[in-house]
Amino acid sequence: MAAPANSDDKTRFEIELEFVQCLANPFYLNYLAQGKYLQDDAFLQYLDYLDYWRQPEYVKFLSYPSFTLNALDLLRQPKFRQDIMVADTANRIMDDMMVSMQSQREV
Repeated sequence: MAAPANSDDKTRFEIELEFVQCLANPFYLNYLAQGKYLQDDAFLQYLDYLDYWRQPEYVKFLSYPSFTLNALDLLRQPKFRQDIMVADTANRIMDDMMVSMQSQREV
């Protein structure tokens, strides 16, 4: 990846990296749902824009790429956007993530 052209580009990259990584947190997704962000068409379009993080030159910067990119996929589904409004859904997802992380450590 080329160096940012100016400090504004770097700031944008850093902001988008931080935000997209937050999507790997189901409790943050619950917060977004409770705040009705997931019902905002402009916000949903922004999530579509963030799909560029799948490209190899960007995905390498993600701490948890599978969780992050899976969240982007799930957020495209209206049923998931409705389900994540419930805290129990976020809890179940977090439990599943912890099991997945634990099983990866044991390999």
